Formats: sequence, C-alpha cells, structure tokens
Amino acid sequence: MPKLKLTLLHRDAFLCTVMTFMIAGIIYGIFINLSVLDPFEKAFKDFNFTDIFYSKQFKSAQRNDDIIIVNIKHADRFQIARAIDKVGNQNPKAMGLDIIFKERKQPFFDSILKNTISAQDMLITSYYRDKDSVVRNDPYFKGKSEKEGYINLNLHGQNTVIRDFIGLKQDNERAFATQLAMEAGYIDHSFAQKKLIHRLPINYIGNESAFLTFDIEEVINSESIPAIKNAIVLFGYLGDGNNEFDIEDKHFTPMNEAWVGRAVPDTYGVVIHANVLNMLTQSSFIKRLPRFIVYLMAFAICFFVIMIVMRIYKKSNLAYDITIKVIQLVISVILLYAAFVLLKMRVYINTAPILIISVLGIEMIEYYGYLVEYLNKKFKWKSYLLDSL
Repeated sequence: MPKLKLTLLHRDAFLCTVMTFMIAGIIYGIFINLSVLDPFEKAFKDFNFTDIFYSKQFKSAQRNDDIIIVNIKHADRFQIARAIDKVGNQNPKAMGLDIIFKERKQPFFDSILKNTISAQDMLITSYYRDKDSVVRNDPYFKGKSEKEGYINLNLHGQNTVIRDFIGLKQDNERAFATQLAMEAGYIDHSFAQKKLIHRLPINYIGNESAFLTFDIEEVINSESIPAIKNAIVLFGYLGDGNNEFDIEDKHFTPMNEAWVGRAVPDTYGVVIHANVLNMLTQSSFIKRLPRFIVYLMAFAICFFVIMIVMRIYKKSNLAYDITIKVIQLVISVILLYAAFVLLKMRVYINTAPILIISVLGIEMIEYYGYLVEYLNKKFKWKSYLLDSL
C-alpha cells in the first residue's frame, strides 16, 4: 500500500474512533438522563457479562470446610444462646452472628443470651447502616469487649446484584467478614487499611453447598462436632424448610442462573459473607483493571478493528455489508472468552465498553464515509475512503 494511503488510513481510523466515542457518549448521556428509560438503564446496570461465567460455571470443586454456617432458621433466643455456647466450647477460631437483637423481649431468655454473648471473647456481632441511622443490638446485649462489623451488602451506588465488597471504611468501620478474618488471625488492621478500603470484586466460590452447614437443632443436640475446632462459624439464616420462594435475607448475586431478567434472589446474606470471608482467609482476591485502562483498551481495539474493516469497505461495499455482522460476532466471542479466561486468573475486566465501542465503531465507518465526502466537497479534505486518491 502506498505510504500516503497508509497514513490516511491511520488518520481516518483514528478520527472514526474518536467519532465513535463521541456518538457513544451522546447516546449514553441521553440514555441515563431520560426518565422514561430508567427501567432499561436499571436492567442494563444490573447485568454484567461476567455474570454468565458465575451463572453457568459454579465452582463446585472449590469448597471451604473451615468456614461453617449454622442455620438459625426461626429459632428463639434461648436456642440461639445454647447453640453459641455449644460452638464456643469446641474451640473455633472465631464466631460471627449475622443476627441483630434490636430490642429486648422475654427477660429470662434475654438474660441467658446476654450472658452467653458476654462469655465469648471470639464472638463478632453485627450491625447495619440504614441511611443516616445505625441498627444494632440493644445495649443490653453488649459485652465487655464487644467486636462488631457492618453487614451492609448493597454498597452506596451499587445496584441490586451484589458483586463488590468494601472491608474497611474511612472512619475505620470494619465489615462483618473483615472482623471475623482479623479475629481468626488471617489478616490484621494494617492489611485491611492497605487492601480493603477500596471496592473489591467478590470472588464467589459457590452458594451454601461450598461451605459446611448445620441446622441449629443439629448443633444443640450434638455432643460435639469435630469440624468446628479451628473453624470460623457463622450463625445466620439459610431458610426454614424447602420453600424456594423464601427470600428472607436473600440477595441477587452473579451466581443467579437467570443472568438476565432476574426475578428471585439466589443467595442468603450469610452465604455472601462466607464467600467474602473465604476470599479474605485464602487471599484469593480478584484484581479489577482500572477504568482508564479499560477505555484505553477500548480505544486501541476499536482503532485496529476500524482500520481493518475500512480496507474491506474501501474495496467493496457489498463485502462490507456481508462481513460486518460476522466480524462483530467474532469480536464479541473473543472479548467474552478473554474476559472469562482472565476471571479464572482472578483478573476482572469490564468488557462492556470495549465490546460496545468496537461494535459501534464498525457501524460508524459508513457514516464517517459520508462525512469525509462532505468535507472533501467543502474543504478538499483528503481521505483513504475517497476514490479520488
């Protein structure tokens, strides 16, 4: 190819890429600012291409029996106190209550629960923030050296699907899982300050089947459970029966088999905490590529795709029309496969901008051709796409 044409091709590909970004930005601005499109915007934000990976490939081979979940069902406070006492006597590394006793009820049972909580040095209690207020245990149940962590799962600005986790807030508030990992000796405060103050993708290993679980009656009625020794035990709700529509303390996660059009939440809150805890205790963090790198990649890939497709467009409009959909499909498959491979390697990349920009860029070539024809007539603009070269 003559040097002039090659230079013009590079320039045209660059300008067409810039035009693609501008058009994409305008469309996105309209999309998020029109209230009539709010349901579509919410549905789009609730979907992530990597959800397909989690929904179709449960990591059943991964299991952590060092994290145990005790299903409290709808047990009363006396039963919960007995279960805490039974577990505490079997030397776990830490215990966590994903339960909040907001008010006092029956004085006798409350006193037993209070004494049981106070007697456990390794017990982590929980609280959550509700807008500007904090919901925690009634002060009556506060132990001498109480350690607590927040159990909020929907982060500020996050959509309904629980994908991310913040382990330490700026005012040194610690998440429930962070407190448990620290109590068990897996991490310390300096590590939390360095690693957990930023939003991290949760590395899900599976639903409740990925952890050792017991019903509260099993714990109370068993003389001993050897698996509890040196384990981290979480007390929380895992349903009361086989009702699949029991959605109490249940949330949407990327593990939902319905990765579009989600209707029924798929994962109990205590299981999400267990997945986060597994990530902290195993140091199995997922590295998220920064947004600016993603957009740089989107620009570079769009540029090279446009440059290749421009050559097809220049040779034959018919060939362009025939191959454009095939090329877009190939790009989509390659990008999604690359995202899945990287996720297996614990690297998270948001492929949506790259995919959308690249696919849109191919469509924009024809419109860019109309633009350079107009510029040529008005200003004698030179372009690789013009036959006059």
